[in-house]
Amino acid sequence: MAAPWATPDELRAHLRLATIDTDQAAAAIAAAERTIRAELQQEVDAVAADEVTLVGNGRSVINLPEMPVTAVASVAEDGTPLTEGTDYRFNRYGVLTRLRGCWPMDVDVDVVYDHGYALAPRAVKQVCLQVAGRSWARPSTAVSAESLGDRSVTYDKDRTGESLTEYEVRMLQPYARGNESR
Repeated sequence: MAAPWATPDELRAHLRLATIDTDQAAAAIAAAERTIRAELQQEVDAVAADEVTLVGNGRSVINLPEMPVTAVASVAEDGTPLTEGTDYRFNRYGVLTRLRGCWPMDVDVDVVYDHGYALAPRAVKQVCLQVAGRSWARPSTAVSAESLGDRSVTYDKDRTGESLTEYEVRMLQPYARGNESR
């Protein structure tokens, strides 16, 4: 498992607190990481030898689902191994290009590749600290509406700090993939 993107002590410094409960801070950081991964639809952390089966699309390029791509160990088209530099090439943005013709329609393309960041990028770490900080400052009991007769309570996820702001989504945009890769 990859190391957390931020430490409880970094969260304490971000919040300008003298002390912090490290278990609760670690939980807030982990929740922020899950929120960011869900927004990006990316793992972000470095993963070695990830196996994925894509479907040929009749075009010369296929997008791998995770980025950045750091290495491609193997590519097989309908079980037939292909050779890098002769049959295909790839780039860090996850574009797998067929050098001879196109990827055949509806054919399985099996890829084993490495992807992700050894250390979370600074912008990702900053957003993680901001989301964890908001959820620390606004516990998940944020109530947006409450009634007395027959007791009704509505919780507001935006007020708990568990959702990303528009600014944070823009900060994370360079690390997200387009819909075509999913």
